[in-house]
Amino acid sequence: MALDTAPNAILEGGPAEAFPEHERLRFLDAEQHVLKLPRGNRYEHFRRSHRTVRHRTSELWVFEWTGSTFVAE
Repeated sequence: MALDTAPNAILEGGPAEAFPEHERLRFLDAEQHVLKLPRGNRYEHFRRSHRTVRHRTSELWVFEWTGSTFVAE
């Protein structure tokens, strides 16, 4: 059985250099409400909002940037 991996979420906010437009569309599990992405020496954090946006023919969940944390050494 093939998994549906069409984008269902979009990342909003955060450093533009860390997230070019083509990396902002993602497929995420419906149960996922928090996203932590490694970027160099830090993690960028996103939290699912109550909003959706229309992108082409799909409604996407909006994950808003909440901040960065640095990797502990």
